[in-house]
Amino acid sequence: MSDQQWPPRRPGEPRPPYRGQQPFPGPRQPQRPQAPPGRPQQPHPGQQRPHPGQHQPYPGGQRYPEQRPYPGQQQPYPPAQQPYPSEQPPYGQQPYPDQQAYPNQQPYPDQPYPEQPYPDQPYQDQPYAEQPYGHQPPPAYPQGFGPGRFGPEPPKKRRWPKVVVGLLLLALVGVGGYGAYDFYDQRQKWEQTTTDGLNGVGSDLSVAVASLRSVGWEVTAADIGTWLEQPGAYGDGLRLRTLQADEAGNSFSVAGYRTWQDTYAKRDHTTVVCANITLASGTQKPLSETITACPEDVPKTAPDAGQTDADANTGGVTGHLAKLAVRASEQRAAGAAEGKLLEVAAPTRPVGNVRADSTALVCAPGTKDIGEGEGYDEGRLIPVRLCAVEGLPNTGTESTKGDPYYIDGADGLTVVNARISGAAAALVKRASKQGVDLVAGSSFRTMKKQKALCQDDATGGCPSGDYTLTAQPGHSSHQLGIAIDFEQPSATGGKTCATRASEPASAVWRFLNKNALDFGLKQYSAEAWHWDAYGGKDRCAPM
Repeated sequence: MSDQQWPPRRPGEPRPPYRGQQPFPGPRQPQRPQAPPGRPQQPHPGQQRPHPGQHQPYPGGQRYPEQRPYPGQQQPYPPAQQPYPSEQPPYGQQPYPDQQAYPNQQPYPDQPYPEQPYPDQPYQDQPYAEQPYGHQPPPAYPQGFGPGRFGPEPPKKRRWPKVVVGLLLLALVGVGGYGAYDFYDQRQKWEQTTTDGLNGVGSDLSVAVASLRSVGWEVTAADIGTWLEQPGAYGDGLRLRTLQADEAGNSFSVAGYRTWQDTYAKRDHTTVVCANITLASGTQKPLSETITACPEDVPKTAPDAGQTDADANTGGVTGHLAKLAVRASEQRAAGAAEGKLLEVAAPTRPVGNVRADSTALVCAPGTKDIGEGEGYDEGRLIPVRLCAVEGLPNTGTESTKGDPYYIDGADGLTVVNARISGAAAALVKRASKQGVDLVAGSSFRTMKKQKALCQDDATGGCPSGDYTLTAQPGHSSHQLGIAIDFEQPSATGGKTCATRASEPASAVWRFLNKNALDFGLKQYSAEAWHWDAYGGKDRCAPM
């Protein structure tokens, strides 16, 4: 609130207190030093000066002499104004006090205001040149004013087309932006879906391979390569293509494809994801997979849907892989534990190359693993895994405890290579169903045992170089563990299948002649008791 009050305070008068405020105990005037003698004391700037019309006493005496009013100011107030008479002439007819009427002056009659008071004057919206003045010069306008200042008025612009076009462009940009974002989002989702699907391939294949190997099957890189080209019904829309195969190194470079349709433009697109697959040995996670960047020359179109390999109907490895991969995928989708093996039938025929190393294989169900042994083929040392066939006793020295040629763990059972362990177990099972008792007289032989047989050959053939009945050491199919000599029959024959040995009177021979080939075993032509998976011209099919 301002200090100005009405009536104003006189100089030196204390300020009245505010409402509810106690009065100041002393004067609120700053202390100023005393003026020197002969010089009047000046007021403080914060003090209010007296009004010029007011004559207030000055603290040090009167500063100005007493002023008297001028003569003209001593006039008394005019008398009170008299009221106007009750009747006054109308306004306009009352003459001014100082106005003098001229002689012969007549008042203007009542004239209506014309609609166009100046008919000869052009309007501002008409060109000046069309209505020139007669003998009068054109009106002079100051520079920058009057008609023609900015030239003729331009036509009005239609702005609504631009507004419509702008709105359309804005709508197109918005729709296009939404479409681009939607496409980007869908592409990211399908890339993740394809990546998950390709990771699932490695997981499902690993379960399938481990399941097959657990019952005696052999799964090689060649089998994986064949399945990748012909995955059958696997994948739920995932297509596979082998980009590079290194079967010697058990590794593959594959590409996974998924074709999808975007929800905005309704067009088909293909997403490609690449991975490296490596096959290992054993049954504990035998297959690994790593997602990698695709090469620049990878095909952008998905391959056609593959078909299941033809050997699936005959129990081939690729056919089993195709079926087990589908089951593994369903098991994974159902939330089963990772790495859970699937039930699969054991092989009933020789597995893989019977003349190759079999130490990585597992003995088939119905047989017992007794470790590794030294096998031979054509004089070459080949490590083999040995399995004792349950239900097939052996009277030979290699299965008799205490014999110098005894194989540890045989326990009176027939010892075979793991590659034919499933076939031997299946053969014994069928014979048991048909009431035929099979007893072996010899199976796997060590080098020491084969040399002893050659030296003790009663016919003298082996020492003299005739290996018809007794094979040369290091060249016998018994030393690979893929041959079984049964105690019955005992007939001999020639070196060809035309002159093969036969013994129809023996129930064992009749059973073997009819069923052995179903399990991949053939008869050696010179011996009716010798059946193996070696192959050759002197291995005969059933008669």
